Amino acid sequence: MQTHLAHLTKSYFSTYRGLSNTSYYGFVLSLLESIFIGIYYYLSIYFIDVLHLDMFTSGMIISCYGVGAVFGGIMSGKLSDQWSPGLVSASALLIQSIVCVFFVKLQTTVFLMCNVFMLGVASYGFITANHLFVLNCCSDSDSQRLRAINILSMTSNLGLGLSALIMGMALTIGFHAIFLISSISLFLLAFASYFCAWRVNLLGSALLLNQKKSSTKKLDVTPMQSNKKLGPFILLSVFFVGLIVTQLGTTYSIYIKESFPELGMKAITFLFALNSFIVVFLSAPLGVFIEQYNKITMVGVGAFLIGYGMLMLSFSGSLIMVVVACIVYTLGEIIFFSVAQLVCYKNGLQNKKGRSLGLYRMVYASSRVIGPAVGGFIYPKFGADMIWVASGIIGLLCLISCGYYKKFD
Repeated sequence: MQTHLAHLTKSYFSTYRGLSNTSYYGFVLSLLESIFIGIYYYLSIYFIDVLHLDMFTSGMIISCYGVGAVFGGIMSGKLSDQWSPGLVSASALLIQSIVCVFFVKLQTTVFLMCNVFMLGVASYGFITANHLFVLNCCSDSDSQRLRAINILSMTSNLGLGLSALIMGMALTIGFHAIFLISSISLFLLAFASYFCAWRVNLLGSALLLNQKKSSTKKLDVTPMQSNKKLGPFILLSVFFVGLIVTQLGTTYSIYIKESFPELGMKAITFLFALNSFIVVFLSAPLGVFIEQYNKITMVGVGAFLIGYGMLMLSFSGSLIMVVVACIVYTLGEIIFFSVAQLVCYKNGLQNKKGRSLGLYRMVYASSRVIGPAVGGFIYPKFGADMIWVASGIIGLLCLISCGYYKKFD
């Protein structure tokens, strides 16, 4: 038994090895940034309890984050192609630091909306540039890239989890103190990132870029010609699946609270914690497992599991069934977003990989803007079951469509 457990543990940790040393710089940066940016999830409490804004005004301000994320993804991708992903991610961290300082002073609605907008730009700008940096540091192997994407997902989720624990203890010192601490920490992180960007990104990635440029133009152009139908399809899938995912922060929470009134927020907290726990511990191993299969097929499978996990809520009569649905949904989330991001990266031209990842982030951010509004309209008029059934249909249609598009992979 002990031997089997030791072998299992060794196999698990082996999924985190085999990547370049510079990749781990990106992983650590993702973890630290997620810890400090986690303050975003408490802004609504700050606006209502400290600034005494009403719920509608607070929601309008928070929605500016999604709009900023749309611009941040595509802008960061284009800038990363022209400059260095490391420099762009460091600049995004610096902007986040400045935004946190402004939260201490700003109180008017218009200025708060502008500040939250810049937070969205900087947050998604960092994610796009840092992901591009890590993927560029991988060898020309889908296996390494898929593993790197899953580890990035793991570190960001772990960072958000740690952020929640830290915020729970730090709220006693007040929001203004938290903003200042976050600002100073992000500034130091940005300063260190600028230094590392010049030494690691510009030197190490330049060597990798020169190796790729040594390939013939035929090798660079042919994949795009054969895959020109694939990019729009994947982005469309990301948008519609994103509409499902955004329900977690809106209609899903309301549904769980109404379905299990005796548990209330405890049930919601438990399910969100379970989702994060699965992502943290299974992202890398699951990435290794699925790398042997057709990537487009895995996109369809991931979308189907996300949709089916939501559809299961229509038949859930107990919390156990909801937990099972959460597990199914989370496994689909890991598969879909990691593989879809890899396909978008591969589908980009050699000198426009950042633009491809930026489009991916922009489309997903767009779904985060539209999804809550769609769910908020359907839920009171047609009920939660309509949302869960629609989610299942989207997942099924994506799976069927991937059966056709997998020939382009």
